[in-house]
Amino acid sequence: MVSSDEALRVSPRKKRKLEVEDNANSVEEGVRPKEMAQNVELEDRISHLPDYVIHHILSFLRNPKDAIRTSSFSQRWRALWYSYAMLVFDELKFAARFGPDDGSNKEIMFREYVSDTLLRYLANNSQLYKLLIHMTSFDLTDTPLVDNWLTSAVAQDIKEIDLHVGFQGSTRYTLPQVVFSSETLTGLRLSGCVLQSCGDIVLPRLQKLYLRKLHLVEHSVISLISRCPSIEDLRFIQCSGLKFLVIYCDTLNRLEIHNCNQLKRVDIIASNLETFWFSGKKSTSCKVDLEHCKSLKKLTLEHPQVTRDFSKTKFTRFPLLEKLDLCVSDDLKSITIYNHCLQRIALKGCTKLTYAQIYAHKLVSFELKGDNMPYIDLHPFCLTDAKVSLVSKSEPRGIGLGGGNKLWHMMRPFISKFSPEGFKLIMHSKKNIIIHEDLSNIRFPPLHDLSFEIIKSSACVQDILYGLLRKLHPASVAIVSSSDSKLSESVYEMMKIEDEEPTCCRYNTSKNKCWRHFLKEVKSENWEEMLEIVEASEDEVTSTLYFWLQLSYSTTEPRQMTHFRLNWNTQEPDVET
Repeated sequence: MVSSDEALRVSPRKKRKLEVEDNANSVEEGVRPKEMAQNVELEDRISHLPDYVIHHILSFLRNPKDAIRTSSFSQRWRALWYSYAMLVFDELKFAARFGPDDGSNKEIMFREYVSDTLLRYLANNSQLYKLLIHMTSFDLTDTPLVDNWLTSAVAQDIKEIDLHVGFQGSTRYTLPQVVFSSETLTGLRLSGCVLQSCGDIVLPRLQKLYLRKLHLVEHSVISLISRCPSIEDLRFIQCSGLKFLVIYCDTLNRLEIHNCNQLKRVDIIASNLETFWFSGKKSTSCKVDLEHCKSLKKLTLEHPQVTRDFSKTKFTRFPLLEKLDLCVSDDLKSITIYNHCLQRIALKGCTKLTYAQIYAHKLVSFELKGDNMPYIDLHPFCLTDAKVSLVSKSEPRGIGLGGGNKLWHMMRPFISKFSPEGFKLIMHSKKNIIIHEDLSNIRFPPLHDLSFEIIKSSACVQDILYGLLRKLHPASVAIVSSSDSKLSESVYEMMKIEDEEPTCCRYNTSKNKCWRHFLKEVKSENWEEMLEIVEASEDEVTSTLYFWLQLSYSTTEPRQMTHFRLNWNTQEPDVET
């Protein structure tokens, strides 16, 4: 997003001169602002970006329509869009154009559409930046056709290929050799294919390699990686066949392994690796060795057994580690983390964890998720934000006004570590949100599925609330604040409906529109109106919460409680695109 004050519409050839009043630079008493005006030439900075930077920006736009719209920035962007050209063929979306009763053979029509479009484009254009093909089904008779698509693309010095081939049983598409001998390919994403064993692999510029739902063997993977001297980002997702994975690669910056559940051991020797993410079934066993990855900055372990193994070393072997996300094993009762560079820690799946000791001098962010709140011992305590999500298994419904005490007693020692002033607390369940302006006199609401976030900045309140409104579509938002606070007003200004047909997401699909397109009404309620809702409501949770709010805050001085009731559209909005 580019702001209007940067005057991006100004042509570099015809720059306009504007007078800018600069009172701050006046040094002589009595000098009028107009006399200090300066002629400043505003230039179109975005058009002066190097070609490779603009191409990099375009690569993050998943929707081709969004990429096309960037051509309105300037004539140069328009020219670069054609050099970036991306062709997208998705069989699922193609078939959705036809009704369910349409008797057409959609599979044949899709293949003809891809062939005709690709042939027509390549006949009139010399460059193709990216080709994306998603096929929902595949038959061996399709092999020559897909081979021709890929061969034609590689012949045009293509930069990225994203190929997803649906398969049933053992019938899979085998990639042609031409794909592995491209000197221009920088990104390769493959799903459902077969990598044939061959030694003629030459991919000198390949930087990103994503392998999903492929059957792999160890020697083929080693051979492939060794012939990609520029590889930086490598990901294995739901791949089978691999039992042992050994990677030697100094250029590798990011490595992800997701649900490759046949793996028994992973050994990584990558001196420049900064990000490692490992996930898998907790019922499987795997050993992971990152001993030689001293540059690691982000470590995510979503496998309880692997987490338990790593916790034995207290994470001291990674001197540059900044972010640590761990899925805690069911039998782990205590954990110690010792790392001076850590800035963010997340502990998830906590069921029996009772004690977490953390020595991290730079730690500012902490997250915990599970059905148990362990005692958190931080040295030193310098957090600026914290997020805790707890679900009580012992009190699933109808928690009542006296319930929830166990969860509250578990949370209270952690919350008390924060200064009462300067921090804000956001509590929420699936249907209700409660915002506390500070951490004094906090009371526990009768909600069993409770999450809370502690933050320092007022601006972050609206950011978090924005995300919760989109995710939850809550029935109510309550704000507990001082009598002279403006927090409730700012929250209302954010939520209030200004346009019955919002235009903020006009180019997004209905499933990707923000909460403003679904919110029908925002109403501020007094205590009498809340009691009427309690009497009429058949929702036990809502009735209990409203009664608790009145009992807790109707007579509290000098604090006040402001309550907003939100009504949402049940159907997806019909917004013009």
